[in-house]
Amino acid sequence: MEMKVKDPKPTNLSPMMAQWYDCKQQAKSALLLFRLGDFYEAFYDDAKVLSESLNVTLTQRQSIPMSGIPAHASEGYIKKLVDKGFLVAIAEQMEDPKQVKGIVKRKVVKTISPGTILSASLLSDHANNFFVSLTQVNQVFGFALLDLSTGE
Repeated sequence: MEMKVKDPKPTNLSPMMAQWYDCKQQAKSALLLFRLGDFYEAFYDDAKVLSESLNVTLTQRQSIPMSGIPAHASEGYIKKLVDKGFLVAIAEQMEDPKQVKGIVKRKVVKTISPGTILSASLLSDHANNFFVSLTQVNQVFGFALLDLSTGE
């Protein structure tokens, strides 16, 4: 069963999967990593992509393809995904699960692309990470180029 982002929200989803669906709507075409306890999980097509790209197990629950990575090791996995050209959206738990009855609120807190990596642990010591900005105000153009890895 594939679920495309443009599909209308199914009415038969569990509360957690309804929450995932809302986050996926925000993430659009980005690969969504949805925090569930100690793991980031991907579902449907995202799970297949995650499994194939990172060589992690693809499984199913209630006919929904799923694949996950441990949260404590997520930086390395995310770097591999970004290096392969994927846009990655992270949906975090916004509440402490021990303090909540029912489902924990989650929302997309960041989207990671090659141009938005700022974490030193994800930047290469051997390659530049350029960021370019171009703007126009009337007849005047502004151009900025910086290397996020060196600060130049």
